[in-house]
Amino acid sequence: MSNFFQHFLIILIIISSAGCSKAEKVNPIISQCAEYTLAAETLTLNNFDKNKFADLLDSRFYKFKDLFLEAEELTNFDWEFLAAISFQESQWDPRAKSNMGVRGMMMLTQQTAKSLGINNRIDPRNSIIGGSRHLADISASINYGLTESDRINFALATYNLGATNINNAIAQIDIEPQSLTWDDLKKELLVLDGDELYFKPQNGYSRGQQTIDFVERTREYALLMRVYSCKDSINQLTAASGI
Repeated sequence: MSNFFQHFLIILIIISSAGCSKAEKVNPIISQCAEYTLAAETLTLNNFDKNKFADLLDSRFYKFKDLFLEAEELTNFDWEFLAAISFQESQWDPRAKSNMGVRGMMMLTQQTAKSLGINNRIDPRNSIIGGSRHLADISASINYGLTESDRINFALATYNLGATNINNAIAQIDIEPQSLTWDDLKKELLVLDGDELYFKPQNGYSRGQQTIDFVERTREYALLMRVYSCKDSINQLTAASGI
């Protein structure tokens, strides 16, 4: 995986050099893709996780890509971000099921599916569009947080753990809501306890830590998705440059 990033970055540099003189600005697509590629070198995901992601991207993802593009149109979330959520939730398996009873590519509960008018949670379109709409509703309800990145993390945490649990956690933090950061919420998630919140550890893995991992792994998979989505753009630029 590391070799891929290095190889891709070299291609970006070659295209940039071939297509621009020193007096010209670097193509913004090349610049953005280079930033994604460099950032991907610092991910905390291990090689097994990154290689599994790459394998399933090639063997499973592309049959569902159009559904994520449709979801982007409906929600204004980048399709790569929505696809990353789905990978973290189900590894793009339409029939995925957890021991808590959530199902489908976006792992919807029965209650959430019902609220969205969804009868069949394992139908890929129902799950992807429904889960994306659910995330958009959550995001629209979040009027707290210091930065946009923090608010995205809060939305992901709420998607994973539920609004009641996240709101209860935030209520324990002695910080003004507008100044709240993801690090503040992480600290509270790690210490919250109580059967009513389903925070009891299971096999030493607390529910709060599970939510933290869900948020941070999703953000990292979203970066990988953006690196891979750059490939099509770069291929087009390569063809145009005659390289």
